[in-house]
Amino acid sequence: MVKALNCPNCAATFNTKDSVCEYCGSYIITSESKQNNYSLNEFKPTYKKIFFHQIEMWEDERPIRSGVANLYYSATRSDGGQLLLTNKRLIFCAHALNINPNLYWEINISDVDRTEMGLNLLISQRVNIYNKKNLKAVFVVYGGKRWISEIDNVLR
Repeated sequence: MVKALNCPNCAATFNTKDSVCEYCGSYIITSESKQNNYSLNEFKPTYKKIFFHQIEMWEDERPIRSGVANLYYSATRSDGGQLLLTNKRLIFCAHALNINPNLYWEINISDVDRTEMGLNLLISQRVNIYNKKNLKAVFVVYGGKRWISEIDNVLR
């Protein structure tokens, strides 16, 4: 795990064990845990910006859940990284160990048509996300039922 990085807002050295940049006050989500839920109480009005990896949240956007995930293409191909659900978007960022480490995927919540559980693989599960054109993205995550529940709550 990375011990330090630069703040995406002000470029100051940022310790990944912290959640707020001591120089500019930005909140930076860097968790590598299997899954995290966020409380709106975590994001105080003093935080100037909120970042997930290098991605800046919109002004009225708040993180709800994040965790490790694989963007699944086939039985022999997937990209690993982090998945983030906010009140506005679902965002996937690949980690640096992939062949394509700059992979980025997102969908606005308003463009999600439906979600459903896919194949259960012991402790990990596939979550299918369909857009309004019936195109499907598949993620392998821990706690798939919880992901579906959280996404469906945001859709309502």
